[in-house]
Amino acid sequence: MVIVLLLYLVFIAGPIGTITHELGHAFGAKWAGANKVVLSIGSGKVIHRSEWNNISIYIHTLFFLGGMTYSETTVPYHRKEVILIALAGPLLSALAAALCFVFYLFYPGDYMMLLILLHLWIAFINFIPFHFKGKQSDGYTIYKAIAFK
Repeated sequence: MVIVLLLYLVFIAGPIGTITHELGHAFGAKWAGANKVVLSIGSGKVIHRSEWNNISIYIHTLFFLGGMTYSETTVPYHRKEVILIALAGPLLSALAAALCFVFYLFYPGDYMMLLILLHLWIAFINFIPFHFKGKQSDGYTIYKAIAFK
C-alpha cells in the first residue's frame, strides 16, 4: 500500500498539485494584464502543447519534476501586480486543498487526504521567502516587491 501511495504522490498528485499552483500564477498574470502566459510542467521533451486565451501550456516527458509560469506584458508590472501574480499560485493551491477537503468529507480516503496535504504543502512552502540556485519562492518574490520599492 505504501508503494502505491508513493507512486500516486509522484505521478498523479504531484503533477496535479503543480498544475494547480502554476495555473494560479497564470490566472494572476492574466488578471494583471499579461499579453502572453507560458505554463510549463516538468522537464525534457515536450509531449503536449495547448493554448487557450493566450495561455500556452507545455507538458514535458518528465511531467512530475515541477513547473514554472512565465508571463509577458507590454508595460512592466506594477508592484501590486507582481504581488498578485506571486500570491495567486499559493492561494489557488490552498483553495484546491479546501475543495478537496469538502470532497473528502463525503468520500474519505487515503488518496484524497494525500492530495489535500500536498496542496497545503505547496501553498505553505511557497509562502516562505527563499531563493536557491537562481530560483526564488513566491514568498521571496512578494518580499522583494514589498521591501525593494
